[in-house]
Amino acid sequence: MKGTTILVVDDNDDYRRILSRVLDSGGYRVVTARSAEEARLILKTKPPAAALLDWNLPGDSGIDLAREIRRDPALSRLPLLMLSVNSRPEDQIQGLREGEVNGYMTKPAAPAELLARLGALLGRRGRAA
Repeated sequence: MKGTTILVVDDNDDYRRILSRVLDSGGYRVVTARSAEEARLILKTKPPAAALLDWNLPGDSGIDLAREIRRDPALSRLPLLMLSVNSRPEDQIQGLREGEVNGYMTKPAAPAELLARLGALLGRRGRAA
């Protein structure tokens, strides 16, 4: 998994930097985007191994982006982890129930838990659930 590229989509510059440092410490390569629009460009040119999406983005939300990814045959199996300040169980259930995301974490995410969840998602990639 070392050197695996992860896309981080978050409109908060500080949090993007924090996530980048955490992922870098875990041996991942990081590509970042500030919006769903920026993320789309990255996804079309060089798809990552997984993506961390902020729910609250300017323009299209993270869940909107996740739905779009799931409809794209080339990206539909991309592991997605939603990160959000929305701690309401309804928000978590919505993304998970609809199959849009593979996991949901409330911000701020504990670094060790984030790395463990991401590793688990990547380990299951391509296998039947």
